Amino acid sequence: MNRAPTSSGGLGSRLFLGLVAGLSLFLVVHNYCGFDLLPTAEEEIPADQIHPDAAEFPKTYVFAFDRSEPDGPHAARSRTRIFQDGAMLAGAPTLAEVVRLVGQGNWAHEPGRIIFSTPDGSDPRVNGKQYLVSYPLLYSHAIGRTAAAVFLLAVAGLHWLGRTRAPTLAAPATSAPTRWRWHLAGAGLLFLAGLYCSTGTLAPYANTTIPHVAKASSYLYNPDHPHFQALFNFLDRRDPATWNSLFVRRILYNVLAYPFMKAAGWEVGGTLASICFNVAAFFIFLFGVRRRIGERGTIFAAWLLALYPGAGYWAGMPYFHALIVPGSLLLMLALVAIAEDPGWRPVLLGSLLMGVANLGYEFFVFFLPATLLLLAWRRRWAAIPVAAALQAAPLLLWTLLLKYHFRFDLTNSNTSAFSVILGSYFDPSDFARWRAILGTVPDVGLDLFFGANFIFLPLLLLVVVALNAVTSRIRPHPAEVALLLAGLALFLFNNLAPEYVNFWQMRGTWIARIYQPVFAAFVWFCARWRQALPPLARPAHAAMCGLFGLLLAGNALIIFGPILNNPLGLSETAFYRFYDHANHANYPANLRHYGRRPIGFPRRADH
Repeated sequence: MNRAPTSSGGLGSRLFLGLVAGLSLFLVVHNYCGFDLLPTAEEEIPADQIHPDAAEFPKTYVFAFDRSEPDGPHAARSRTRIFQDGAMLAGAPTLAEVVRLVGQGNWAHEPGRIIFSTPDGSDPRVNGKQYLVSYPLLYSHAIGRTAAAVFLLAVAGLHWLGRTRAPTLAAPATSAPTRWRWHLAGAGLLFLAGLYCSTGTLAPYANTTIPHVAKASSYLYNPDHPHFQALFNFLDRRDPATWNSLFVRRILYNVLAYPFMKAAGWEVGGTLASICFNVAAFFIFLFGVRRRIGERGTIFAAWLLALYPGAGYWAGMPYFHALIVPGSLLLMLALVAIAEDPGWRPVLLGSLLMGVANLGYEFFVFFLPATLLLLAWRRRWAAIPVAAALQAAPLLLWTLLLKYHFRFDLTNSNTSAFSVILGSYFDPSDFARWRAILGTVPDVGLDLFFGANFIFLPLLLLVVVALNAVTSRIRPHPAEVALLLAGLALFLFNNLAPEYVNFWQMRGTWIARIYQPVFAAFVWFCARWRQALPPLARPAHAAMCGLFGLLLAGNALIIFGPILNNPLGLSETAFYRFYDHANHANYPANLRHYGRRPIGFPRRADH
């Protein structure tokens, strides 16, 4: 690799910028990853600073508080806690309306104040009890946003200092020809273990909410279980009274899993199919990485994916969400082929694959614009309408068949969410509310960046981006850029919209899961960086391995968190940041009540 002469001044500048990048990233993690890296402060709330909320809510009280980040419109940001005589109030921050209507120890952290109620309804000014408020230090939107900006500037500075160094496109493989296969085998077994440990009562999509409990086994499923089962009933031509139109447009998973479901039953067979599909995509993707990137990149990607919690979150149930991770990986390969191969075959086959995948999940909101961006980038204007038609045709034809042959009414809160958002742009009704929403967008974006892929993979990506400035210096791949831009466009569309009314509120921090497919670009970039990594001095190599080992251990505590009973609370934090759909107390309560039993260890529900 070509290197420019290094002066002591240049080295000092790089060390300084590296230190700045590390410290600012530390504050970014502290402010946006859901756990406190710095100590918490604690203050007593004097009785004379507590005031009644309003005459119509006699059991609700208010005190001024502005020393930590509050919740905002559609942004659950507060990490403040309130204690009564040393016991934390259980109703950790909720909406002010809930506090006023329910009381019973619920409380809300709004800008500039905290609204709270006591568990027994007594007056906190005269009941003789002590009230404390605790909050993390250096936790605010100003500090978080500043830290994020400083991190980006520091990384940009590192790239600028190394501008005279030629980027490394590839590094020669130094491993034996068969070594990567052993890594794939080991990583595959670990991946399979993580999937299995996400089944039964351990399925995160089920045990983080009020679950549907299977009578024969006491395994846990999501409350929407009957809606998912309706897809199998429809495909199996059972009683039409058991069909419904909520998810019927997403039929692909049940078609692929149908033989498993018929052989072992819808629940068990569908779960086994989910595991098989995820494992198959795991190996197909890694063979694609080896072909286009190389063996060292393949090994790195294998271990990243082996401990990726995003697969296990969905894979333990017979639902179409099990296609999100394997679909994203396979479509990323198609996107790379479209970007790198100039012929028509990648466009035709890749677009057709994407079109079929749209029958299983809304991949089109990511991969259709990404494909069109790539083709426009390459000035392949004739291919744009062809790709768009192939990606849209399968879903369009299936929709027409459902509507005119099966007579399904496909209009519901689930299918109309994006059209409602689009309509809000043309009819903004409350500009003051809209301004308040826009003010939260930067923090929401940073929260979603980490939440959508379980904290540690996005964090690892940022570490790799920083290290890339002083090591491999690879340039972004067009497919990576296109997919990330598509994800950014979806985020802005959802979160810049004026206020609207719909059952599915697609803005805010609570539904980070809809941005999950961008993880495929994260993995691809990390694999390319590792492939191009030049030899490092032993101390630097050991430090880098230790850092990556720590990040992978964080992922391991998430994916195996349910069966290990939530060590350090990491799995609970990560699962609810991915999809904050229920009271956080449900997760530990369900693990205690139903036990930690993967498939193969049934127990009757009346046990």
